Amino acid sequence: MNIESFVLDSPPAANGEDLRMAAKRYTYEGQSPRDAITLLMFHAMGQHKEQWEATIEKLYTLQSRSASRIREVWTFDWQSHGESAVLNEEALKGDEKAAPLDCWAAAIASFIKSDFVKGHRLVGVGHSSGTVGLMLSTRLFEKCPYAGLILIEPSMMDEQIWDANREEIQPAFDMVTNAVMHRRDGWPSREAAHKYFMARFPWNTWDPRVVASFSEHGLRDSTDKDGKPCVVRKCPMIHEASAFQVNLKITWDAAAQVAKLSGVVPIHVVYGENIDMMPQVIRDGVIDKTKGRIVDSVTTVPDVGHTIVQELPDVVGSTISQLLDVIFTTSPEIRSHL
Repeated sequence: MNIESFVLDSPPAANGEDLRMAAKRYTYEGQSPRDAITLLMFHAMGQHKEQWEATIEKLYTLQSRSASRIREVWTFDWQSHGESAVLNEEALKGDEKAAPLDCWAAAIASFIKSDFVKGHRLVGVGHSSGTVGLMLSTRLFEKCPYAGLILIEPSMMDEQIWDANREEIQPAFDMVTNAVMHRRDGWPSREAAHKYFMARFPWNTWDPRVVASFSEHGLRDSTDKDGKPCVVRKCPMIHEASAFQVNLKITWDAAAQVAKLSGVVPIHVVYGENIDMMPQVIRDGVIDKTKGRIVDSVTTVPDVGHTIVQELPDVVGSTISQLLDVIFTTSPEIRSHL
């Protein structure tokens, strides 16, 4: 698999500061038919673009056994996450509202309008908060730029769900925020950090390849309070801890886009069987037919919860591969070119 790194221009932050967005392109030697699909993949809160790599490897392996549906794959770091957070350190410093999810969506829209994917048939894949960025990116076009959408454990709701169920939903948000604010954030080395992760929840439930990826790409070199070398998380704690509060109302807009695009473009939803983070009421709301959110399929993966991409990357790859086969034969945008 060939991997290329890019630094892309991004619309300015909410505070007016210039931002950039780190991205990677994945291609497979001898396997990039021009009539196939280009995937754009959006990571979850607190994660980074390389978290998709084990899944991408599985995808390419499965697709190579038959007529490949994949032209290339792109992953992106939210401007406050991963390598983007390093690039934007000064612009984001001390301002948890500087790079909300609609800022990420605007950067993705700019990318889609660029020559990088001009003429490509795009399918968007998001996980958790990444599904919000994905859906928001569709608002910036008169016609949806995607031939299909795959939403994995989508973290979005409408205002009515929030108002009616706040007492149930708020504790789930608070639990994550408190966990972020009180966790360890620095280690003497990447090796020490990796050993720490492998011995503790939730990382010890992840696929070892994903833990290794987080240890390599989710951390950055720094110095501790005594001036000694150490590694810390690339995503500043303030941005991860405040993400739910900063982006709450933005998720309402994402949910509205699901209804707007229902029947226009294939939308496939993937859930983990275990309800361990997103309450059932949020899950039900994403696919509420009474509100016009009529998706093409709902897949439930057994024995896993919200961190399905981290825990079962091969299963996620197999699921996406199957859905791509469906999208390739059902998407009006793709069928019109066959």
